[in-house]
Amino acid sequence: MPATLTNAVGIAAQANGCVALRADGTVVQWGQNYGSVPANLTNATAVSACLFHSLALRRDGTAAAWGNSGYGESVVPAGLSNVVAVAAGGYHSLALKADGTITAWGRTLEGQTNVPAGLSNVMAIAAGELHSVALRNDGTVIAWGDNSYGQTNVPPALSSVKMIAAGGDHTLAAIFSPLVQYPVDVTKDLLLIYNTNSVDSGFVKDYYLAHRPMVGGANVLGIGCTNTETIDTTAFGSDILASVRAWLNANPTKHPQYMVLFLDIPSQVGVTNNGQYAAILSSVGYGISTNIPGIQPFVMTINMDGTNDCRAYIDKLEFMGTNYSPGKLIIGTSASGYGNTNYYFDDTREIFAPGTPFAANDARNGVHSVNPASSVTYSNIVDTGTNLLGHITNGTDVAGYLSWGAHSYLKDCGSHRTPSAAQTIRTRQLARSAMCLSLAVAGMIPPLTSDYGKKADISPGVLGLLGGPSSSKRSATRLW
Repeated sequence: MPATLTNAVGIAAQANGCVALRADGTVVQWGQNYGSVPANLTNATAVSACLFHSLALRRDGTAAAWGNSGYGESVVPAGLSNVVAVAAGGYHSLALKADGTITAWGRTLEGQTNVPAGLSNVMAIAAGELHSVALRNDGTVIAWGDNSYGQTNVPPALSSVKMIAAGGDHTLAAIFSPLVQYPVDVTKDLLLIYNTNSVDSGFVKDYYLAHRPMVGGANVLGIGCTNTETIDTTAFGSDILASVRAWLNANPTKHPQYMVLFLDIPSQVGVTNNGQYAAILSSVGYGISTNIPGIQPFVMTINMDGTNDCRAYIDKLEFMGTNYSPGKLIIGTSASGYGNTNYYFDDTREIFAPGTPFAANDARNGVHSVNPASSVTYSNIVDTGTNLLGHITNGTDVAGYLSWGAHSYLKDCGSHRTPSAAQTIRTRQLARSAMCLSLAVAGMIPPLTSDYGKKADISPGVLGLLGGPSSSKRSATRLW
């Protein structure tokens, strides 16, 4: 390896040589020389190499190739543009375009450049010696070319695939696991959603982009919808879900693992009866996540009681990201030595009989189903104006925290309040959960003594994007 090689951000290997991509967009190669790096190759963002040739992707969406070209593998098709990924095979090359289609060139004797008719919605590609592989944004895999060793026999019912790779005569697929912290590319993995009918929603979105470390290249989707707490099922489908699906269809090479809903995007989906909400079916985040094809995204909400509370939450993220995880997108507890081992689940509320389990108990059972030895603190009493008695107010080495409900305020609460005052005090439980989860990345929950807003939907996205468990406890890789 060249002694002067520094700031490398990508590497690829040939038969007897190597290629490295530097942070400044230049490319360095060493070992057996099958062709020089093009003199005009600058602003490269990715490299790929196989036996005797190499590829590079430029920032402007064009591709460069060099090395042996006995089958034309180093001759980039004229006019090829809008490329978002490249893959070098043994004697052929692949390019993924922004519209989700694939362009292939080079040796085709084994069919490796015969892209299946109608193949679209591709978000990743890989090339073996004599075969090609594509990952579609619904989590399924397509393979074609030489099949002497079964390398194109995709296993039946293979789904929820996160990543693919191709070897000389074999293929790999990594099956998505919600317990694995995958590398995050915000240009592909993060979608920010705000309400175009709300000036405040746009403001919070812009504030997040300006202050949340490392998210400047995130995708943004504006949705025109009601700004009430609850949206009915019809409007949810037509205004929110349809807009998210339309964005995914327009961006086939992207399948965001994380979505953030901002202030004034409704929090919950309800059923109406004679103009009144008769039942709440789910959170908006859950409704989005479970109705997206392929891998379900983690959806979280920054939707507290006004812009100031949302700004305060984002300021906490900025402080922790800057001080505890500088230069890193994932804000994690391990950087500061916190154990990240304890769970706190609070079912305490104003009404219902003591002992009636609810959401926090479900969370407790879920954690214990994965690890019966997990440290879980659980609270479940009736709190009628007891000024925090029975509520969980402190925690250390926090892996997760959940509270809920419209009946308990984590403060004085009960019939002694005047109606006008009671109307002004909406439950802050869920918003406090969001606040505590954000603070959990610093390893502790402080006493809860101030109001942080009325509606914040908690989902695994908080843990996934902002920190949470960093160890890979469950994953699966399929090989064929």
